Amino acid sequence: MLKKYRLLALVLCLVVVTSAIVHAAPLHQVPEGEEYIVQGGDWLSKIAEKYYGEAQQYPIIIEATNAKAGQDSSFTAITNENLIEIGQKLWVPVERDADVVTINNVALKPVEVSSLGIQTVVPDDWPKTEGDDPLLQNAWSAGLFSFVSFATTPGNDTKVGIARLLRVPPESLANEAAGGQLIEDQIGGREWAIFGREEGGVTSIAAATVEDKVIYQVSLFAETSQAMTILTTILENFQITDAAVNQQTITIEAPVAGTSLTNPFELRGSTTQYPFQGRLMYRILDEEGNQVGRGPFEVVGQLGRPSTFAVAATYLVSSDGPGTVEIAEISAADGTIIAIDSVGVNLLQDPPGYSIIIDDPLPFTSISSPAQVRGKISDRPFEGRLNYRVVDAAGEELSAGFIDSRGQVGQVNIYDSFIDFDVIRDGPGRIELYDIRPADGAVFSISTVNVWLTSPR
Repeated sequence: MLKKYRLLALVLCLVVVTSAIVHAAPLHQVPEGEEYIVQGGDWLSKIAEKYYGEAQQYPIIIEATNAKAGQDSSFTAITNENLIEIGQKLWVPVERDADVVTINNVALKPVEVSSLGIQTVVPDDWPKTEGDDPLLQNAWSAGLFSFVSFATTPGNDTKVGIARLLRVPPESLANEAAGGQLIEDQIGGREWAIFGREEGGVTSIAAATVEDKVIYQVSLFAETSQAMTILTTILENFQITDAAVNQQTITIEAPVAGTSLTNPFELRGSTTQYPFQGRLMYRILDEEGNQVGRGPFEVVGQLGRPSTFAVAATYLVSSDGPGTVEIAEISAADGTIIAIDSVGVNLLQDPPGYSIIIDDPLPFTSISSPAQVRGKISDRPFEGRLNYRVVDAAGEELSAGFIDSRGQVGQVNIYDSFIDFDVIRDGPGRIELYDIRPADGAVFSISTVNVWLTSPR
């Protein structure tokens, strides 16, 4: 039941009129309904079929319009069922459910979004959208400029939530260049940040509230005359029914507890919610809690859905010993931890060897096949060549092979080659260059660079 509003019992007295010429009905109570403006190509029977599914129900509209005309001079009584004019106002009776409430001529119905653990209201005549796009999973729409959707994202700042909906930096919301107005208000017992802008009679609004490190987001497009009524009623009736649904959980799948790590190693796992900006942070701590490795990395997934990750992580220790691997999502607003997972491991010191330096591509560069890879090596590798691998963010190997180097033993060697790979989907990935010790096949020296993999254009 909707809060703060008394529910109305709706009684429709519908009179079926069968004569060809319809005379104005005597003045009586106007039934609950909504205004309809006649469009080109409209007939009463066509409008009746749209609202009631049966063209023969058009006398209901005639009766209601004539009753409305007796109370409102902007309506004209219908005296000929075959004659309505473009732009003419009709009153169409709409029988609503008992829990539908009408405010400022806008009827709203309660809805429950179980996937987000919330319940609120939406316009009664806006049907739920269908589609695979995550942005349409929790949305209702009656057209391009009649749209409302709900979403959640990990975080603890309402402005960050709005900025993400608008795809702009949070600090830009207060600038005039954003083209709208940002306000903060308490509605329905919750603190909301609301950003709105109007253009051509249509208002677009983004609103956000926070609870338990989850940002709840509302997007609305509506005619300006109705937008604030719809938004205010949505926010006043907004309730969180299951907060646990939206809690961010990070799970480290590899390495497992007790693993002895060599440098670098693969970090692999998943999250229950796609993180803000699609990014997490890893930290590696030694036995005394000192940070010996750290770095941000991209995940694979979509907004509103779980994500996965597989990234090469590195550390630097002076001796073998116990350690801890942590993965966390950090708030973009204040640096607090939204969610974290950790695992205890054994950190092994790097064996003596030589260094591989990757000069090109640069970190986080966008590359496509074939891609140039060049750099230098502090000594000549075994058989004068390096191994290479190209992997995506899920750890899937896309390509592998060899790169020849030029130089003598005991001197700096250089390499410059092109590598080929097939991209399944544009996204984050990495290039690994390494040498294998011939005695036991172990990795002797390795270097990696994180890149953005794209299909050839």
